[in-house]
Amino acid sequence: MMELFQFQREAATQIADRFIDYHADPEVKGSAKRLRTVPFFQALAALTGAGKTVILAEAVAQIAATMPVSPVILWLSKGKVVVEQSYANIAPGGKYNHLLNNAIVKPLANYNPEEVQLASCPLLFFATVGTFNHKEMEAGRLHIYRSDLDTTEQSTWDALQQRNDNDGNRRPLLVVYDEAQNLSDQQVDLLLTQEPDAFLVASATMKLPNSLAEEVDRLKRGGRSNDWLVTSVRSSSVVTAGLVKSTLTLGGYKSPMEETISTMLTDFADAERDAVTYGAEIYPKAIYVCNTNVVAHDAYRRDDPKQPFVQRQAPPILIWRYLVEQCGVDPAEIAVYANLDTNKDYPLPADFILYGGGDRDYDRFMAGKYRHVIFNLTLQEGWDDPEVYFAYVDKSMESNVQITQVIGRVLRQPGAIHYPAERLNTAHFYVRVDKNETFNEVLNDVAQRLGTDAPEIRIVASAPGPNRPRSYSVKEHREIPRTGLDGRDAVAPIERLLNGMIDFSGDTTNTVGIGSKQVVQQRVGEVPREAEGWEDFEQSNKVAARWVFHREVQRLYARALNIANTADPRFDVKVGIGSPAYSQIADLAHRVVHAYIENVTLTQRKPNPFIVGPILAREDDVEHFSNSLHEGYEGLNPLEATFARALDKTGFTWFRNPPRSGYGIPLVSIGDNEMFYPDFVIWADGSVLCIDTKGPHILHGEAGRKLLMVQPRNDVPVNLQIKFVTPGEWDGDIQKLSPDGYTIWGLRSDGKRRAQHFPSIEEAVSRLTGRG
Repeated sequence: MMELFQFQREAATQIADRFIDYHADPEVKGSAKRLRTVPFFQALAALTGAGKTVILAEAVAQIAATMPVSPVILWLSKGKVVVEQSYANIAPGGKYNHLLNNAIVKPLANYNPEEVQLASCPLLFFATVGTFNHKEMEAGRLHIYRSDLDTTEQSTWDALQQRNDNDGNRRPLLVVYDEAQNLSDQQVDLLLTQEPDAFLVASATMKLPNSLAEEVDRLKRGGRSNDWLVTSVRSSSVVTAGLVKSTLTLGGYKSPMEETISTMLTDFADAERDAVTYGAEIYPKAIYVCNTNVVAHDAYRRDDPKQPFVQRQAPPILIWRYLVEQCGVDPAEIAVYANLDTNKDYPLPADFILYGGGDRDYDRFMAGKYRHVIFNLTLQEGWDDPEVYFAYVDKSMESNVQITQVIGRVLRQPGAIHYPAERLNTAHFYVRVDKNETFNEVLNDVAQRLGTDAPEIRIVASAPGPNRPRSYSVKEHREIPRTGLDGRDAVAPIERLLNGMIDFSGDTTNTVGIGSKQVVQQRVGEVPREAEGWEDFEQSNKVAARWVFHREVQRLYARALNIANTADPRFDVKVGIGSPAYSQIADLAHRVVHAYIENVTLTQRKPNPFIVGPILAREDDVEHFSNSLHEGYEGLNPLEATFARALDKTGFTWFRNPPRSGYGIPLVSIGDNEMFYPDFVIWADGSVLCIDTKGPHILHGEAGRKLLMVQPRNDVPVNLQIKFVTPGEWDGDIQKLSPDGYTIWGLRSDGKRRAQHFPSIEEAVSRLTGRG
């Protein structure tokens, strides 16, 4: 069963909370005779690899749980492959199926009005927009509009419009649209005829068609801001969770295709070795993106398929030949996924594997497990493979390949874990260009794209020339004890809180939710009337107390559920959303999370150390040190550089810890399940010191206090210590007294913060390492 990351739960819960609030008082439009509810709208903006499908599935499950009548969910996308992937993940047996509890999950082609009528649970139907997006729908040429004469005289589309349950209630309709940048006005117009209750759309780049923009404008006029209409996932959370690679190297090459690919294959082999060395069960892969049916050195002339294979000049063929004939790559590991021109009188070699059918070939392509894939300008929609680390992109001869469209295919991180070897956390691009200006344009496009979507991803660029990134190995083997959370001390206080839970069984007063609404009727052509005030109404939406409790705990700090036992029958009671009982249970969840955070301890784990691996850096940018674990480091800010120079003089071995992909320690704080990455690690006299110079802000609250008091283990011989060093003089209440010198933070015997001031960085470092 797949566990959601904290940021995924937060995003899903925010979508559901906004729907619940909106559903209690929706916007309406139309005349007095025909009022219509404006559908709820929420856009999910998330970096590629953030798990948009997971977030939307969890949001839909939370929304469905609050509805008195189980909804119908229509899950759409433009691409057949995207829909099939989502269906495979959410259908019974899929890795996300548990998120939707007992929902019925089927393709829309299997829509059965009788099943919809009798079902007591949500029903989720998958379809491509091509299923219904057709101007000739009335002609009955598409399956969805045809009547199945054996079972019903209605078309599926008409039956979907009715969607009544067994009591005659019309089921709510939730429309989920993945890859929503493909939405069109015609699609939205057709969907609006179904009178959906909500549009949940996901896209990294959002531009709404006019029809949907008009609906969104009505929401804005009702007071919903742009921020309210979009749930944004922090890219830092996605990077920290290990779902995407933390670094992107972008190298420009004014050299022949063969030399550029040769450089890439050298790095490819290094990545394979790193995977073996650090026990990463991954098999790096490479993609090659180029023009297809032109002559490689003359983009204005088509390659002629009516000639022997060895005489053809199409880039995919030349790349394939170089890989096989010069580099010794097994042709069984190479796939050409492009609309390459062929001629029956001049057949391709038997071992040349070509997929030219797009979606039709996708299943066979995926079954091949190829490690080298040659694409034409358009990559297969929906295809992504986290093991793709390397991309050769041909931007020569005025190629219109867009690097930004390729980035998402190389960003995903295998296993959702960052590895000690930085090469295994990096997306590598090798861009062949004719001139430096072309590479500069590429770099600007990538920097703008990642600067907007994922500023935390480090970009290491090297223009055509010798200063390309290289790997710096460790001078010696070094390990750091890992840490974990021990919640045993939190068991008793949480049990006391749960034992004191109010029993709402049989309570018909406190379990009823009361909301307020206003309805404004307006005839067409009349001046809009002002609202006449709010009126109370009884909300019938009820959910299990257990659902309320779990949802709140997961939103705040999901790990607390490992201790909180909710088997008690009191959690079976149904409570109305917005009722006093609902508030009481939510408050209980808050107190349970606080009890967990106050009592959980950060401790060294059993021997399973973090092993420091090689780093990637450009030689010209590296500052060299004598005692650092690597030859040197690039990108040190002024404070880090000052600290590193003083640290190097002590003679102890140390290294600069890479942010977000190096050695991480769990943070213990509400609403934030990220990791803490100390700036420096020092091996000093049997201890490992983790030193951070970011500033005192992290010391506020429980998170900072717990970082300063890591519990040792008897079976782990090395003692781990975490310290903070900040410029200036500070007191124990984190008040800055002067800008002079440096302050080391620790804990006194009573558990309170201790601030020790030193006039110079050298004196502070000496105290940290026990030399002063």
